[in-house]
Amino acid sequence: MRSQAVSVSPIRTRIFVGTITLFVIFSFCTLDAEARRRRGRDPFQKFQTGVWFGPITPIHTTADDVDTSLGGGGFIRSASFFDYFKIGVDSSYQYFESRGVNTLSLVPVYGNILFRIPLDFPLIFQLKLGAGGSWVKIRPDREDQWDPLFMVGFEGSFPAGKVVNIGLRIDYLLIYEKHLEGARRNGHIINTGISLYFNLF
Repeated sequence: MRSQAVSVSPIRTRIFVGTITLFVIFSFCTLDAEARRRRGRDPFQKFQTGVWFGPITPIHTTADDVDTSLGGGGFIRSASFFDYFKIGVDSSYQYFESRGVNTLSLVPVYGNILFRIPLDFPLIFQLKLGAGGSWVKIRPDREDQWDPLFMVGFEGSFPAGKVVNIGLRIDYLLIYEKHLEGARRNGHIINTGISLYFNLF
C-alpha cells in the first residue's frame, strides 16, 4: 500500500459514493413476480442475509507491508430476473498490523453479481463478481480515504434446515490505488471464511 499522504477531491469522493449508491438501488429493483414465486422452492432464490468470519490474507506486494489477520463481515442478497443469478451487497471490517510501525484498516463496501453453477447436487456452488469502494485508513501516517475496489470470489454452501445455510467462501479483493498521484501499487487481499446464511423470504 502507499506510504505517502495523498489528498483526494471531495467532489470526486461524492461522485464515487453516489455511483455505488445508484448501483445498489438499481440492482435491488430488478426483482419480478416470477422471482418471488421461485423463492418458495429454492433456498438460493430466497432473500438472504448473513455473516462470515475468517482469515484475511494480504498477497503480492501488499504482503510486504502488512501481516495476515482475522476479519469478518455481513451481506444481503436478493433474487434477480434469472434463475441462476442473484445480486448482493457485502461489507466487512479488516484490520492489519505491519512489521514496521503502520497499521492498516479496511472497510470494503461493494455490490456483486452471483452466478449459481447449475449442478443437480445438494450443495450450492456460486461464483461472484463485484465492484465498489474501500475505506482505507493508515496509521500513524494519518491517511484515510475511499479507493475503488474490484472483487472475484467463490462460495459453497449447504442447507442446514429451511432457514439456515452454512458455507465456505474465498474472495480476492483488488483495492485500486494507482489512480492516485504518487501511488505505485494496488492493494491485494484474499478473504476466506465460514459463512452463515439466513433465508428470510
